[in-house]
Amino acid sequence: MNPPKPQDEEAPWSVGFCDCFSDMKTCCIVCWCPCIIFGQIAEIVDKGSTSCGTSGALYTLIMFITGVPCLYSCFYRSKLREQYKLKGGGCGDCLLHCCCETCALTQEYRELRNRGFDMSIGCTACFCPCITFGQIAEITNKGSTSCGASAALYASIFFITGCPGLYSCFFRSRLRKQYNLEGGTCGDCMRHFWCEPCALTQEYRELENRGFDMYIGWHANVEKNPGLAMAPVVEKGMTK
Repeated sequence: MNPPKPQDEEAPWSVGFCDCFSDMKTCCIVCWCPCIIFGQIAEIVDKGSTSCGTSGALYTLIMFITGVPCLYSCFYRSKLREQYKLKGGGCGDCLLHCCCETCALTQEYRELRNRGFDMSIGCTACFCPCITFGQIAEITNKGSTSCGASAALYASIFFITGCPGLYSCFFRSRLRKQYNLEGGTCGDCMRHFWCEPCALTQEYRELENRGFDMYIGWHANVEKNPGLAMAPVVEKGMTK
């Protein structure tokens, strides 16, 4: 019979440091927009005490001022290790982020995802709301408009007026009517006006909780699960 492991024994990471190329999607996002991935990591590691958008914005600010954002991000690797008793040390955390920020962030992102966290929402709505809105619009319109077309129109309205909520709030109303959710048109507009990321994130998660895979679009969802195209049941309000 094997002796029990000591409680303070460090566990290995679920993915290797140099395995970033096995997840090209995450790797590409880290290369082009590391603030998005870092913001998602920071919000989860801080257990919601700091928002994804705030952490991502601070990361970007440090990057532009110092050119070395790893001075900030390496501390979150240490926090993550301490929370899950992962192998490593303080000096190693700094060196890994200094030598390859992309590999370090990708490993941390995948570690949290492998532990059951949904890393795909929240920050995307803050930094690239057109993507989240496009996915919502395609599902809400039942495929009559594509994700790309809706996202492009959203971005155009954003650059012209500075208030994309003038457009996106109508899709919240449409979503409510489809699923008989609580609320009103005035409330829909106010929510999108005061906090567009919060409104889009809630709508995204509502559709996701109803069984939609937000990455594959309406038609692929219906092919995968024909029951999604059936009439919805009456609900009291949106889920979180």
